[in-house]
Amino acid sequence: MKITNKYIINIIVANLLWSFIPIVATGLFDGISIITIVVLRFLIAGVVLFFIAILLAISNNYFNKDTRIPIKEYFLSLKHKNRRFYNVRTYNYYFLIGFFGIIIHILFFFFALKTTSIPFTSIGILLTIIFVALYEKGVNFEKFDIFRILFILMLTFVIIIIISVSFRGAQLSGTPIELRGIIYLILYSITGSFLYISIERDSFSKNELRNINKNKYYKIPRALIKMSIAFISGVIILIPVLIIIVLLPYETDFTQESVKFFSDLGSLNSILFRWEILYLIIFATIIPYLLIFLANVNWKTTSLTYSQWSSILGLIDPMNTLIFAVLLSNEYFPHEYLIIIAVLLVITIALRYAHEVKNVINAYILLRIKRSSLNTLPLRILKFYGIKEIYSLMGNFDLMLKVRVNSFKDFHYLINRKIKPLNEILEVEVQFVDKIEKI
Repeated sequence: MKITNKYIINIIVANLLWSFIPIVATGLFDGISIITIVVLRFLIAGVVLFFIAILLAISNNYFNKDTRIPIKEYFLSLKHKNRRFYNVRTYNYYFLIGFFGIIIHILFFFFALKTTSIPFTSIGILLTIIFVALYEKGVNFEKFDIFRILFILMLTFVIIIIISVSFRGAQLSGTPIELRGIIYLILYSITGSFLYISIERDSFSKNELRNINKNKYYKIPRALIKMSIAFISGVIILIPVLIIIVLLPYETDFTQESVKFFSDLGSLNSILFRWEILYLIIFATIIPYLLIFLANVNWKTTSLTYSQWSSILGLIDPMNTLIFAVLLSNEYFPHEYLIIIAVLLVITIALRYAHEVKNVINAYILLRIKRSSLNTLPLRILKFYGIKEIYSLMGNFDLMLKVRVNSFKDFHYLINRKIKPLNEILEVEVQFVDKIEKI
């Protein structure tokens, strides 16, 4: 239980650091292009994370007793096809995440922030959570039990309150919320949904699975290298897009910010050392991503997975953003409404937790297989969603699979569509875990 608690704190701290982004970023909008902020943030953070990953890989080889993993192994895996993301090459998968899920996503966030207000922009995260829930329902990843329904209704109620208060605040300040700001907010939520859904579809190649079994720390530099590639490639792809935007015959907010970005290039040194930029690079990108990757790759729990806890605790971000916006930026938001929002979001977190716990299935699957497949079959099975560990046995069965999935539908699919059709398997027996005792 101590390990789990430690990594839950990682997620909480990361979300807390992200909560300050709107407050810090708004102080830059008057003199610096939004695009300059995004480019500096993710390009420098990507380079730093890349070198940290290489140093960790080298240290792992020299100070860890496990089998050494050559540096080139971390890059060879980029060529394998990601079976969980339309079989595209892994480097293409991270290019897409980097550009559409990170760079464009944050650009829309900053545009929404600049054209509306901090409280109104916080709606985007809540909309993203609802969009993802509806997507998961649509593709039958999730069932809508009473906790799920109440969870979405509660979020909807919170959104309505924030919209009402934000429009009232905009009228009082004489800066009405424009239609384009609402459009940016929706696009921010859509790209955020793409990021949330896609980032969970990273798959391991057979060679990577071997490396994980050889060296338990292999996953940390692997994750950092791939995310740094996403950051850097997203920025690289953005540059030619900006040139095209500038050359287009009609002018938009993107045109103005693109022109401003190219004019900012001559004063990058002075811009880079502003405390707001340093915060966004170090405390809003490098440190939070290190924290969540350490949590993700080292997560060991008998209850909820990292992604489930991450989705539950992700509600800390909009809640804290609202609170900090009122306390530090003097944003209009009456304290009585702020208290109501905080209480509702705490209840929503509890509902989300109840939903996730209710649907968790822990089980062990015993397999008797053909002797000739003992060396090759485990690696094939380990790639299946829900398979956490595989043990070799002596006796009536040859393999024991430790399984953890989020619903009976997922478990049914794993057994009947993935495992039983394998010709190498002679017999399957399932043992459900009724209760897990913790020390």
